Amino acid sequence: MNKLFLLLSIIQFNLAATLSAQQPFHYTIQVHPNQESRSKILFIEYEIGGQKIKDSILLSNKSNSLRKSLPQPVAANINTNDKTIPSENVFLANNLINITLNPNNISIPKTKLQQDFADLTANDQIRPAYFPLYGELSAKNDTAGLNKLSIIFDSLKKDDVKKSLAFFKLNRTSLLSLFAFSRFTSFFADYSKVKKDYLQLPQWAKNSPDGKNILAKIQGAQSAQLNTTAKNFSQLSNTGKRIRLSNFKGKYILLDFWASWCAPCRKEHPNLMNVYNTFKGNQFEIIAVSLDNNKQDWVNAIQQDKINWIQISDLRGQQNAIALQYGVQSVPANFLIDPNGVIIGKNLSPEALREKLAMLIKL
Repeated sequence: MNKLFLLLSIIQFNLAATLSAQQPFHYTIQVHPNQESRSKILFIEYEIGGQKIKDSILLSNKSNSLRKSLPQPVAANINTNDKTIPSENVFLANNLINITLNPNNISIPKTKLQQDFADLTANDQIRPAYFPLYGELSAKNDTAGLNKLSIIFDSLKKDDVKKSLAFFKLNRTSLLSLFAFSRFTSFFADYSKVKKDYLQLPQWAKNSPDGKNILAKIQGAQSAQLNTTAKNFSQLSNTGKRIRLSNFKGKYILLDFWASWCAPCRKEHPNLMNVYNTFKGNQFEIIAVSLDNNKQDWVNAIQQDKINWIQISDLRGQQNAIALQYGVQSVPANFLIDPNGVIIGKNLSPEALREKLAMLIKL
């Protein structure tokens, strides 16, 4: 009898642990359209594990609602078919969100969860205001202006890290813990160094799609250190050509990670272009991996910056398969690979890259 009781206790404990690890999540949205509102459809857009999801509610004059299960808590953008109305960002995590659709705005009450989310993402509302200026400065090749803009972006980045790290340390069991972790670790140049904090995440976060991708990046970063063999990869270029690292054996390869929205990446493109034009040929090539998730943004940036080296992407944003392999979470990032496929340099500036190539390649 005692053995049976012990066995049942162990089963119950394991079942409870399993259910805890597989904790289901959901969200419910109730929409209250103003009679003067022109909106006919409400969209709820979010991304989980690199997959974009777009839920919708067909609106009538009465209140409308949607309840949906989620594999994890997630940030979402709320918008309507009326593009004159500004969108709103919310956090979906076992919550009921009441939305009032007015003729000129979307009104969402600020709960404690939504306020914490808004505080963590405050700088996301500031950055876009500088994007047109960045385009103007780039077109003029205004280095001084770009440097000043870079200081602003760097300040916003440091503030993001400070706020999200402080929140994570004080709220590790919060439904926002995985989101906060992703924010402050997104700026780590070497993602292998975040493992200690990763282990502090609740089990549901580790088992989530984003949590599994984080672990894959940590493992990728651990295996993509100096003097290790670079992992082979295959991805489509912007022109639709299949590019494989193995096809470039015998050359020095700069594997460069960037994105159209990364101001520091694009600021360095003219300098990288000078290095490329000096050493390109039979012995050196650049393969650039974009962490964009919008093809048009990616293609436009290639054209605007007049980039003439190989460009590839799977358009899965920061969940890009090659980024997972190499443990890349923040951009810019790069790896210099020798003709035998060994990583001999990491995160080299254009100046440092030029010096290293000058020692390796005889022109």
